[in-house]
Amino acid sequence: MSSEFVVADGSGKKEEFVMHAAPEGNHLHRKLQARHLEMISHFPARFVTPALGFASGWNYWLVWALTFPAEFAGIAGLMSFWVSKEQVASWIWSLVYMAPIVGVNMFPVTGFAEVEFVLCIVKIFAIVLFLIIGTFVWFGVGQTTGPLGFRNWSPAIVGDSGLNRFLNIGRSFTTAFFSYGGTELVGLTAGEAANPRKSVPRAINGTFYRIIIFYLCSIFLVGVLLAPDSPILKAKSIKDSPFVYAYTQAGIKFGADFMNLVIIVAASSAANSALYACARTLMRLAQEGSAPRIFAKVDKRGVPVNSVILVALFGLIAVVVAYSAGKEGTGLVFDWLSGVISYGIMANWMIMSYTHLRFRRGYLAQGRKLEDLPYVAPFYPYADYLSLTIGSVVSVFLLVSAFYTNGVAQADFFTTQWFMDFSWTYCGVPLILTLFFAHGLLKSGFKFVSYEEMDFETGKLIETAEEKTENDRLHDKPKNLKEWGQRIWFKLF
Repeated sequence: MSSEFVVADGSGKKEEFVMHAAPEGNHLHRKLQARHLEMISHFPARFVTPALGFASGWNYWLVWALTFPAEFAGIAGLMSFWVSKEQVASWIWSLVYMAPIVGVNMFPVTGFAEVEFVLCIVKIFAIVLFLIIGTFVWFGVGQTTGPLGFRNWSPAIVGDSGLNRFLNIGRSFTTAFFSYGGTELVGLTAGEAANPRKSVPRAINGTFYRIIIFYLCSIFLVGVLLAPDSPILKAKSIKDSPFVYAYTQAGIKFGADFMNLVIIVAASSAANSALYACARTLMRLAQEGSAPRIFAKVDKRGVPVNSVILVALFGLIAVVVAYSAGKEGTGLVFDWLSGVISYGIMANWMIMSYTHLRFRRGYLAQGRKLEDLPYVAPFYPYADYLSLTIGSVVSVFLLVSAFYTNGVAQADFFTTQWFMDFSWTYCGVPLILTLFFAHGLLKSGFKFVSYEEMDFETGKLIETAEEKTENDRLHDKPKNLKEWGQRIWFKLF
């Protein structure tokens, strides 16, 4: 999963997280009330129905709780590239990498931020390097046939029939959602930074353009460098990956080792973010009364130690299961966890979109002005409708690809690997529904919060005079080329 936490101000300096420990050790002093945690559980309960907030909060916590061991399962598989499983069992590598990540999160938030900053630099460097080298290879470097052009682009979707192409698309969504999970963190954590009217738009815009540059451009290069039927696209070894192929074509012989290291760094970064987000989400659930109060406590440094320990225990359980499953146990654990995580991510995105629809309608219904909001999402309500539509369509794709055997005997189709790959069908979705209906039936009911009763005052942002002056300057027209360049850079990144 991806992770986005760093927010920059107009001068290019990093803004520190504004979460600090209270001397008493029983609560946190925050400048902005931890809005990134409220968006997940508190806002759905506040603007839709409490049952939805309860289900969303626990689903989001579970996504990150499972992401934490999933990343270490992936790292264990990557380490086998250098050290065979016969020499060192995979589960041992999970423990080796887990210990320092847990240790970092036992320190104040600045420790997490510094580690994440270094790991992100390595990831960005590797992706930029691939984009440069991949572009050169596309234009003919290392090729005997000259520039490749778009000769490898067709067919865009592999399959000998429309049905097979449909199923192939459906099976790819699980991996796609797992990869994009965590991108919502940038908008949510930006709300904790100073002056959200300035930092939130910049953080969200920057993430959008980074996804286009780093994610989509990388996928595009893979598409033009390799034919759809290339065995490299199905290879499980890092030495046969598309990235390594580009390096090899350019004459770089250590590409496999370099990419293996980069992927391990990326997985470590995702695990670090998972532990941080998961512990704080559980802390927020406990503060709301949706989890045991013991998890709401923090120490004098502001660290929710009990929540961190619980997430670490999830990781240890996954290690034990991997050990019990034998030599291939780590891979099976990763497949099972990623299946549950993927649909959980999509479910939370859909809940956030629906909550935003209700929020805006209620806000206007009470006669309030949009310009008073620190950030006004563009393309409302079409972006939310599009998000909900895509989520619904993807759900259909996933269901068909999971249960349609396409002529294969059931005994050969519903194998152990099927239960690992499609764990969301019998664990992820049923769990979300169970949480929603259990809370509604046993505690809150299912009545929607009316627009007139919505509370927009609690936790309302109050801007300082300095922030208002700073925000006013953002609307001033640039006076020269230098200021135009600074404005464009600010908007994009």
